Amino acid sequence: MKILTLFFIFICSVKGFAQQYTKELDEYFTALSGLKSFNGNVRVAKNNTILLDKSYNIPNEQSTLKVNKESKFIIASVSKVFVKYAVLKLVEQGKLKLSDHLNQYIPDFPNGEKISIENLLYHQSGLPREITNYEKYESLSLEKTIDLAKDEKLEFEPGTRTLYSNVGYFILHDIIDHSSDKGYWNFMQSEIINKYQLKNTGEFNTSQSVSDFAYGFFTDAGKILPVPVNSINRFETGNYFSTIDDLYTFSTQLLSGKHMKKETALKMFGSDQLLVQAGGRPGYRAYYYQNLKSGITFIFTSNFTDIPFQKVTEDIINLLNGEPYSLPKKINKKAISISDEVLKNYTGKFALEADKTQTFTIILEDHSLYIIDRDGEKTKIYPETPSSFFDHPESDDAYQFSANSSGQYELTIISTGIKLKTKRIQ
Repeated sequence: MKILTLFFIFICSVKGFAQQYTKELDEYFTALSGLKSFNGNVRVAKNNTILLDKSYNIPNEQSTLKVNKESKFIIASVSKVFVKYAVLKLVEQGKLKLSDHLNQYIPDFPNGEKISIENLLYHQSGLPREITNYEKYESLSLEKTIDLAKDEKLEFEPGTRTLYSNVGYFILHDIIDHSSDKGYWNFMQSEIINKYQLKNTGEFNTSQSVSDFAYGFFTDAGKILPVPVNSINRFETGNYFSTIDDLYTFSTQLLSGKHMKKETALKMFGSDQLLVQAGGRPGYRAYYYQNLKSGITFIFTSNFTDIPFQKVTEDIINLLNGEPYSLPKKINKKAISISDEVLKNYTGKFALEADKTQTFTIILEDHSLYIIDRDGEKTKIYPETPSSFFDHPESDDAYQFSANSSGQYELTIISTGIKLKTKRIQ
């Protein structure tokens, strides 16, 4: 009887902790959507116990923004989870090796003899993040993408560093296409979509129509607006849609041994036992987080661009680990006065470290700083502190300057909570 009593107390205690997490998670996302900073679906689980499974809609907005549990979202780079799986499945089937080099599959690819499949899979190929000037293309076939990738220069010797590369995953897409018996899409359907019973997942550009499709939105001058149609149907390769249910189903079966040997599936995870993939494109944000150590799975899909992405992902993981986090709150930044002498230190031209084709010029004009992007769009930025600036008082976005070892100032751009480092080029 005493053992049964202790067991009952233990069960109640676990249930109580779960309910507390659920309350705190719901409070967080309710506050976030109330501030017009989140619109979408969230699934959080710990040790296979679901703590939160809910749709959040920004209040008092147009009905076309609203989502529910059945809504299908473009998941952008979260689709790389499926590409990674497909490559490892082909390895398991003996159709390729991680040690194979790129020139075995694309003989005329520059430096192909240096770049291994493993380098591509773990973002260590040396290839840049994006195809140069990729924004000018409304639609790109896989064949054209590979041709453009051949013109890209290596950022570093393959295997010596890690640099996130969409280019590398386009190449993996092509390798899957040529290494599988019936091509890329047939392989993805048979090995992932059908076996995992992902009934609401597919490639947007190959679909005639998508029921319950969540159209993407963004904020412009304080108004929430639909993104242009051409940004929804931008590229012909890897443009996946999915639901919160399908993504979670995949996470729960990944290590089951049913569809892939567990030892192979573990290669999906890093040495820290983490599988993390963020996704974003105009109108959409998505996140997949699976931690084997903590037992935490955290997935969200959103049809809204303007989310404080990094803060949200860090806060939720901290919340679940019992570490400090802060509830979302209204932002109201105040500008201060800074002398022209100080402002001059920040002028110059900068390029993103992750994508050197993305350049920004800081100029001083009429006692104020302006940032000009590579398309010529000019935006006034206001000083919040002597080294941190903003362009909108209610946005968490920022432009931060810090001196390097040579005494010159470098620029870090914070956009939707993500820190983007730059290098001064002028």
